[in-house]
Amino acid sequence: MFIADDRFARDLYHQLTGHDLEVALLEAPLVAVDAREPRSVTVLSTSGAAPARLTLARFHTGESCGAGDFVSELVFAFPPSGGGGHSTPPSHVPVVALLDEQPFAGGAGAPARALLPREARALVNGVAQRAESTTHRQRGTLVRPLIVDADQSADAGEVVSIHGGYAVGFRARYTTAASDTFLLTGVATTDLSLRDLHWVARPQRLPLRHGMTSQGVRYSVRGWVAGSSGGTLLLIDQIADVSVRDSRATVLDPTTRAVVASQPLALRCP
Repeated sequence: MFIADDRFARDLYHQLTGHDLEVALLEAPLVAVDAREPRSVTVLSTSGAAPARLTLARFHTGESCGAGDFVSELVFAFPPSGGGGHSTPPSHVPVVALLDEQPFAGGAGAPARALLPREARALVNGVAQRAESTTHRQRGTLVRPLIVDADQSADAGEVVSIHGGYAVGFRARYTTAASDTFLLTGVATTDLSLRDLHWVARPQRLPLRHGMTSQGVRYSVRGWVAGSSGGTLLLIDQIADVSVRDSRATVLDPTTRAVVASQPLALRCP
C-alpha cells in the first residue's frame, strides 16, 4: 500500500528508527526499514476485512514516484493461521488499510448480479440522462449513446456490482441549442429501475474546449472494497484534464460521500 503524505512519512520513519527521514533521503531516493515492533492494521478488500501487521516500510522521495510529497510504501503480512478467514484478500486486488482502528475481521456482503452488456449500457445511459435532467440549466442533447468502458474519457461509463445494487460512473457529452458542448460526469448508486438512485459524486456540468475541461474532474468507478461497518466503499478515480498531479484515486463512502482515503492517481514508485 502507498501513502503520499509528508507528515505521515516523517512520523512513521521516526517511530520505526528514531531518526529524521529527510536526512536519510538526502543520501538515497529510497530507504527501507523493517518493522521491529509489529503494527497491526485492518485491510479491506472485496473479500471483507482482515487483520494484518506491518512488516516492512519503504520510503520514497516524491520525485521518484511522480508525487509532490514523500511516499510511504507499506508491506503487510496476514496471520499464518488464517486469522482473517475468508476475508484475507487474494494477490493483486485493490485494498484499503485502516491504520487507526482496532484490527478486526469480517466478511463482505454478496454483490448484486453482474449485468448483461445491454443491461449495463441501458443503466449507464439512464443514469446520465437522469443527471442531465437535474442540472436545472439549458437542456442539452446527448452527442452519442454511452458505451461501457471505464477507461474512455467521454461518451462512456461503467457499472460495478455492489452490495444492494450498482455503482455507476459516467462521462457524457451534451450539446446545447447554442452549439456549446459540455461534459456531464458523476457517480451514483442505484437499482436497475433508477427508483433508488443516490448521488455519490453529484453531477458536474463542465464546459469543453477541444475536448478538454479547464475545471472540475471526470469521475470513473474502478471497484469497491468492504466497509468497516459491513457496508461498501467505492474506489473512484477523479481525473483532472489540466493537471496530472491534481488527479486522485479516492475511496468514498457512498452513503455519507466522505472521502476515506486519497492519493495521486499517477503515483508510480520504482
